Amino acid sequence: MGWLLVWPVCAGAQDLRDIQARNAAAHALEDLRREAVQSQITASNAQERARTDVILRDLSAGVVTGPVVLRQTTAPPALDEATRLDLDFDASMDRLERLTQEALAQSNTRMRAIRPASEPKE
Repeated sequence: MGWLLVWPVCAGAQDLRDIQARNAAAHALEDLRREAVQSQITASNAQERARTDVILRDLSAGVVTGPVVLRQTTAPPALDEATRLDLDFDASMDRLERLTQEALAQSNTRMRAIRPASEPKE
């Protein structure tokens, strides 16, 4: 009879060892997967650095060997009072139009958020 009591305990211990072995294998696989992903990330980063280095080198070579054209800077022509006032008025009208469109869009958004009275309440 003592042997029958030992058998279920041994079977339970064996099941526990099997579970622990499966868990250890799963952890080992997860560690390998993480290492593979990290290697891929490292390789991708190295490729991006190399690509960036090539682009920067090409840009630097283009700037150094490219033609350099210096333009003489001149002041913009002086505007007469009427032209300046027209430009100010046009800028003000553009700003007013933009603000009106923004206010209209906000109002439309608020109106769409209101549920009609005919809509059933939940």
